[in-house]
Amino acid sequence: MMGNANNIRLNTIPIEQLFSPRRKSLIAIALIAISCSYLIGLNPLRLLNGNNLKLVGDFLGAAFAPAMDYENPVPGTEPFLITVVKSVLMTLRFALLAMSVSIPIGAILAFFSTTAWWPKKNRQKIKPILMGTLIVAKSWIAFARSIHELMWGLLFITAMGISTTAAIIAVAIPFSGILAKIYSEIIEEHSRDVQELFRSIGAGTLSSFCIGIIPQALPDLFSYTFYRLECALRTATVFGFIGIETIGYRIKLSSDEFHYHEVWTYLYVLFGTIAILEWWSRSIRKRLSASKIN
Repeated sequence: MMGNANNIRLNTIPIEQLFSPRRKSLIAIALIAISCSYLIGLNPLRLLNGNNLKLVGDFLGAAFAPAMDYENPVPGTEPFLITVVKSVLMTLRFALLAMSVSIPIGAILAFFSTTAWWPKKNRQKIKPILMGTLIVAKSWIAFARSIHELMWGLLFITAMGISTTAAIIAVAIPFSGILAKIYSEIIEEHSRDVQELFRSIGAGTLSSFCIGIIPQALPDLFSYTFYRLECALRTATVFGFIGIETIGYRIKLSSDEFHYHEVWTYLYVLFGTIAILEWWSRSIRKRLSASKIN
């Protein structure tokens, strides 16, 4: 009797409820993931083959005992912890240099890819120029973002050789496009009431934009800029695997020698650096939000 009641209850459920849009999306994602795993030959059981499981165990076990000195010291080499500090400082310098180029370019592109500053007077006369500038800016942003920084890195390193300059240019191109896109969206999303108020009392187009919108958007702009700085740190680390002397370069050298305790020291220091940046970003956002409320 209970079985029949359950069957009747299931039969009375509309098919739309059994296959809601959310469930359809989850099923589609699961099928795509399974298909991609099959196409690339993903097989987790390979970890159990040969010596792989032992290497994974050694690597994870080393996380509980990070190195304070070289696992295989070489006479005359500078102390390990000094090497760690120099490596993370080099990585941070790389990220800051890349961001110092990306931020102004991204801000300029964001300005020309938003309509928030467009004048109301004589707009029809200069609209073709404004639209042309908007299209050019958005096209460059899309182009810069469409190619990953590692691809740019391979192109510039091939052309200029392995150098920090080539790597910074490679990072600055896509990062400036990404910053420009998000900056413009943040500006567009904020209320223009204050801007209109300044315009109503005679303020100019640019001054009303800078005073009426930018201060409102600053917390979000700073928040995303710090997030991209964290991304630049991670990118700088990855560039170390192709020869740029960041902390990633040291991680690669230690990993090639199976010195996993050294690897975890570098990883923990990198994690600590990003955590400090996150704390700094949060404190700045709080101050900006408090000043905006006051």
